[in-house]
Amino acid sequence: MPEIILHGCTPEPLMSYLKALGVLRLVAEQPDPEARGAWRGGTFVVSSQLDENAMRQFFLEQYSPTPIVAPWGARSGFYPGSSESSARAALHAIRDTRIKRLELFQSVLKIVQDVLVDLGFTAKVRDEDKIKLLQACRARLPDSVLSWLDATYVLTQDDRVFPPLLGTGGNEGSGSYVSGFAQQVVSVLIQREWDHALNPSLFQKVAKGIASKQTPGHFSPRSAGGPNATQGFDGETATNPWDYLLTLEGACLWACGFSRRFGTNVSGMATFPFTTQPSAVGHGTLSFSDGKKPKNAQREIAEMWLPLWEKPTSLSEVQHLLSEGRATVGKRVVRTGVDFARAIAGLGTDRGVESFQRMAFLMRNGQNFMAVPLGRFEVRAQRDVGLLQKVDTWLDSFRRACRRETPSAPRRFTDALRRIDTAIFDFCRYGGKQRMREILCALGEAERELASGERFRNEGRVNPIPPLSPDWITACDDGSLEYRLALSLAAVRGDRERHVGDIRVNLESVERQRSRWIWAEKSRAVVWSSADLCRNMIAVLARRVMDAGRGGVEDLPLDSRVNVSLADVSRFLSGETDDRRIEELLWGLLLIDGEQNWREPIGQLTAPPRHPLVLPHAYALLKLLFLPHGLRSSSGGEKIPIKPEPEILSRLRATDVEGACTIAARRLRAAGLVPMPGPSAVGLRRHINVGSHLPAVRLAAALLFPINDPTRLGRQALRPPADERVETSP
Repeated sequence: MPEIILHGCTPEPLMSYLKALGVLRLVAEQPDPEARGAWRGGTFVVSSQLDENAMRQFFLEQYSPTPIVAPWGARSGFYPGSSESSARAALHAIRDTRIKRLELFQSVLKIVQDVLVDLGFTAKVRDEDKIKLLQACRARLPDSVLSWLDATYVLTQDDRVFPPLLGTGGNEGSGSYVSGFAQQVVSVLIQREWDHALNPSLFQKVAKGIASKQTPGHFSPRSAGGPNATQGFDGETATNPWDYLLTLEGACLWACGFSRRFGTNVSGMATFPFTTQPSAVGHGTLSFSDGKKPKNAQREIAEMWLPLWEKPTSLSEVQHLLSEGRATVGKRVVRTGVDFARAIAGLGTDRGVESFQRMAFLMRNGQNFMAVPLGRFEVRAQRDVGLLQKVDTWLDSFRRACRRETPSAPRRFTDALRRIDTAIFDFCRYGGKQRMREILCALGEAERELASGERFRNEGRVNPIPPLSPDWITACDDGSLEYRLALSLAAVRGDRERHVGDIRVNLESVERQRSRWIWAEKSRAVVWSSADLCRNMIAVLARRVMDAGRGGVEDLPLDSRVNVSLADVSRFLSGETDDRRIEELLWGLLLIDGEQNWREPIGQLTAPPRHPLVLPHAYALLKLLFLPHGLRSSSGGEKIPIKPEPEILSRLRATDVEGACTIAARRLRAAGLVPMPGPSAVGLRRHINVGSHLPAVRLAAALLFPINDPTRLGRQALRPPADERVETSP
């Protein structure tokens, strides 16, 4: 079949998207049941037996409009009163015409009038009577109107719910879509005032005088006029009447079968096809407040994901997609826009859709709602998106706490939530280890804020983030130096008797309870503060050494599941790292479950050195006192006890590197080892530069890193006896 390119039908604004669906629906239902439609290059293409001229002739001479009525709403034209005058005049004109293609519309008007008489409604229906009228309309109106009814409202057991696509049951504030539709039917089909506007509507042909004063509602913000809508101070309303007619015809395809499929217990916007609660991320014009319903709003805010497909598709297939289409995250229906992005990344949508046009119904220009385009989202599978399911329950509770009205959440928590949602959305959209790592950092930031926000987490009932799968390690590993260093710190374990816990207890007041973490009373073990990374690392090292001494722990609780190379430590000492990034990654990596087996990478995190390793002598000397398993003699394999001296860290805090090294050398000699440099043949002590040029605080912090080549330290800092070689334990 020949293809007709409708240049006037594009994915945005919403009016243009619905217009494309309206063209396909009308052509397939009336002249050509075999018609197909597809989206190509941002334009709608119709495959039909009609050519361009035949399609134009169909709409001008044969098109029979859908009887769009809403007697339950204001300005429906069925009641007396000045506010009903325009709609009432339009319905009278439709009743009185002899045009054959309006006979169905006339019969529906007669049925509605009979329903109102039978129910005794002679004036605008009160809210308590609307359910009765809605039920009567569904029972008595013909099948040709059911698609409009299904797209307009959903009846529950004792109430009605309105999909956001058509406002509140066909009304938008004080305006009425049904009134506008009836008026355009009169001017376009009866009076034939807008024949010249059809070509611009369908094919984007240039013509004069194609804009009417009809308000477009939320379907086309650029056509609504108002302040700053044009080059002047105020813009006029300018809507092509054909656009308005075809838009509402296309809206009839969005029948809400979703609610019947999942039941009315599905909360929020998830009862409607491809519709969710809004997420204020993924677009530069959004703020956090856009994710919350304004206090003075008369309807719910929402966002819709409009499917775009490239394969020619029949009307019945499109109807099935739009009415029964669903998106899921795991086994549950999506709730937010971020959830929908996750469903797309996890291939949790119906097949055949290549991309989605994202739209949000937000309050703009006073209290007016507008369908705001939020960009295109390509369907692309992301392998690691399933790892997010572990935090679903926690994220829901954190989101509820941040969106509470009373008391309102402090800014630092809402910023943390926005960062998480943004990171998830960007990963689902583009993928990559760096964006997955950003999700982990965002979760870590939220955990850090919660750790110091006792009042907020108690009032919001927000628990610590549950332990994450070790698969996050590989998913987030971007190969950076900062990542390797942060992972080695996050993997530091406590002793077997639990006298000293994992390093997480030094950063926040939590305790392990079976398979999860819970908040605990303020613990003395928590030493992490708002200071910089190095000073916090020193505080952690000092605390763990002190707790080990008090608990009688034989081995220092500095062992780790992951070690780093001395080359990486050397680069840290020379200041080549982004310390703020290490700290962010540390808080994120602390969330990895330490009770599970870490398959990859375990024990070794290495990267080829960019230059020959230059390890400061001061570091090699001092680190020998802070090895988790101490030193061992190679001949007997016996452990050489060396007790760390807390004064070493105090000296380093005071920038006394020489003094710290002197104490370390004394400890080593007391253990029977010979540190270098030693005394000369004439009894004078040899002097070498032990590293006084190093920043002392940075040197002290580096002592916390677990290393994978401790034997190198012994070879550099100790003189082995003639009859044996001293090694550090692996």
